[in-house]
Amino acid sequence: MSFFTEEEQLSLTITRMILHVVGTEEFLAMPERPLEEQDFFKGKIVDMAAAPVFMFKAVSQTRNEMEAIAKGETTFEHGAQSLAASFHRKHIGGTADGVLCMFELTTDDAEVKFYSLVKYDYKLVLEQNGVEPGQALRRIVNGLVDDKKAIQKTALVRVVNGVADQGVSATDRTKQGADLADYFADFLSVTRAVSDTELSQITRKLLQATLRACKTDLPDEDVPKAVRKAQASLGARRNIDEAAIVEAVLAAAGHPQDEKTIKRLERETQKRVRSSKLHEVSFKPDRKILRQPYLRKIMTVEGVTILFPDRVENPNVRVIALYGDKKQIIVETDKVTEDSVVAPKPGQPT
Repeated sequence: MSFFTEEEQLSLTITRMILHVVGTEEFLAMPERPLEEQDFFKGKIVDMAAAPVFMFKAVSQTRNEMEAIAKGETTFEHGAQSLAASFHRKHIGGTADGVLCMFELTTDDAEVKFYSLVKYDYKLVLEQNGVEPGQALRRIVNGLVDDKKAIQKTALVRVVNGVADQGVSATDRTKQGADLADYFADFLSVTRAVSDTELSQITRKLLQATLRACKTDLPDEDVPKAVRKAQASLGARRNIDEAAIVEAVLAAAGHPQDEKTIKRLERETQKRVRSSKLHEVSFKPDRKILRQPYLRKIMTVEGVTILFPDRVENPNVRVIALYGDKKQIIVETDKVTEDSVVAPKPGQPT
């Protein structure tokens, strides 16, 4: 699962919606819209419902506004207009214009309400039937593209009995990992609640559990070796997300060719990613947790020294036993970057 529980997803319903253009020179408050395209919007909200790795600060006007709407102290329309105007004011130069959508969602639990903010890229769509464009808002709705990459920013808040949960689900396409643009974090008044180190620790446990569960699909059924491979794969990445974790597990299993094995590994990994609440989360690896290969050093009696990354997967240095103490060392490389003479140190034999 992600932000929503399985029970919440089954009964999740959009009850109110409103759309505003943000980032333009002049902000225009729009009225609440009749409900339309609910499956489209609900699908996007659920798809982008990341784990709540952010938390509200002690003072948050955005939280206060959502609580006021939930308790009926202000109307959805007025509260949403106020939030959109605040977002617009904080929108900085150089940031792409877009459409800020706000939704109120409910479930079978009458005590719980959800408030979703989704900032979309604005796309001008030309209708093929030649009909003249109508009101500006109709063009906005036409311009929302069914493409995950068109979603710039999201925020999702759960409110129970008029009180917002401390944890906030938020994503930002413009930032690497689990980070938000300064103006968006300022608008929400949130700070990171879960660090990259904590996310890396969760991922390590996830890898161990997944590979133990799939032991029979691993080379020689060697779980510790597979875990080291998977950790090294993720530790070398710039960012980790669900796709990267699945790829690391497949690599640890030796990149199987059998489709049933691949599907089984993917299904087991994805299930554990969701149960660990890492669905839709992207973060930078903590390499102290997800270790990159250690450097290995080999010295010979002939005075040869080799220093290289001791990679479990795709090693480019192989040590082959011959007979007795004799060894053959083979180094495969795409390119030699240095071939020079080093002066011996004082006292070193020449």
